[in-house]
Amino acid sequence: MELTLSAKKFTLRCDLLALRDAHREGGVDIGNLGEDIVSLGTLAFYLARSGAKFAGIPFEYKLDAFLALCTFTELPELTTAIAHCLGDLDGDAKKKGAAKL
Repeated sequence: MELTLSAKKFTLRCDLLALRDAHREGGVDIGNLGEDIVSLGTLAFYLARSGAKFAGIPFEYKLDAFLALCTFTELPELTTAIAHCLGDLDGDAKKKGAAKL
């Protein structure tokens, strides 16, 4: 899944290592994302890092720098991309509201 933040493209890959790292390192509660937009951005960071690693592309962002790329106008795209990666292919998250997964 592709995600564009501040005109920079990222490929998101949702694998178990990315989810584990998001939980352990980033403190993201995958089962309870709710409306916590910082957790959504943090999860996107780990998914983007995994996507880059899988593609053999260097990922030179630290979490803070990645979060700085996420603007409020990009939250709907961010939410949709994460929902797609987590298996919500029907867009239920979009129907419920921008940040509700």
